[in-house]
Amino acid sequence: MGRLSCPLVGQRLVRYCDRAILGVILTTSALASAGVDERSLVVPETLYRKARDAGSVRVIVRLRVVAIPEGQPGGGNAVASQRRAIAAAQSALLAELAGRSYRVIRIYETIPFLALEVSEDSLRALEGSALVVGVEEDRVDSATPGADGVEGGNEIPGGAQAQ
Repeated sequence: MGRLSCPLVGQRLVRYCDRAILGVILTTSALASAGVDERSLVVPETLYRKARDAGSVRVIVRLRVVAIPEGQPGGGNAVASQRRAIAAAQSALLAELAGRSYRVIRIYETIPFLALEVSEDSLRALEGSALVVGVEEDRVDSATPGADGVEGGNEIPGGAQAQ
């Protein structure tokens, strides 16, 4: 995969993704500790409505793969093994979606997530999949210029993606 050519945009995207993923993890952990049924939270009702109204909705899918930050001690074998487990879960989920309307936006190599554009039918399949822990809408929140140490003018448009 290629990389973004503008280092500031790339850094901003990485920071944004890190914050978004941390938010998903913290939200899921908080709900689990509160005793909320995990299966009832996989796909929020608002996503079904958006998919029904627009024909599809962009989502981030969190997969049921135990993953630790790659910077943790454990060596190259642990990192390679973790990446294989993530890739296997991603492939298995995409196989489950076969025959349904969806589009892959991004396959992440180092974290157990997928970015997809899915139909209402595909959302139902995600809801029923044992591979899926959670589904959130994929949207870009407006950034505050300078909030991450980078001055304005480098916002990532809604459809942009890093490879």
